[in-house]
Amino acid sequence: MIRVFPLLGAFFLAIPLIEIALFVVIGGRIGLLATIFIVLLTGIIGAGVISWQGLTVMETAQRDLAQDKLPVQSVVEGVLLLAAAMMLITPGFATDAMGFALAIPPVRHALAKFLRKHTLAKVVVTSSRPDGRWHGGPHAGDGDGPIIEGEIIDSDRRDNPPRH
Repeated sequence: MIRVFPLLGAFFLAIPLIEIALFVVIGGRIGLLATIFIVLLTGIIGAGVISWQGLTVMETAQRDLAQDKLPVQSVVEGVLLLAAAMMLITPGFATDAMGFALAIPPVRHALAKFLRKHTLAKVVVTSSRPDGRWHGGPHAGDGDGPIIEGEIIDSDRRDNPPRH
């Protein structure tokens, strides 16, 4: 099993170092003002792209809800768009590249499917019963299965006649 926290720590330590190195290299080649202009421009363009893509994700989620489907894919993509927005707002060339990559719908769809596939197996769904007890088990799917309507009968209540 991959330990996530050491990887995240290494990632968050490496990114600033990579960004500083890229600023030095690119700034040395194109100049300070051009480097600052490019960083500001990518942030502005990125904000517009994220806004536009965010509306698309919201429309998809609303359409799923209107069809009585859980918008799991849309929620995951929304989280990825939020990550893209944070990367685009962060000044730097590497974070801009990652942010723009996440803003591209096919890349985001593929990553969302990968994350769903590798995380849903680890999700445990629990719920509370009226008497306060908890029950639950592994999540069997993504909520896209058939909807089964039924009537809830509380067999613990004394005023319910026994059913045979």
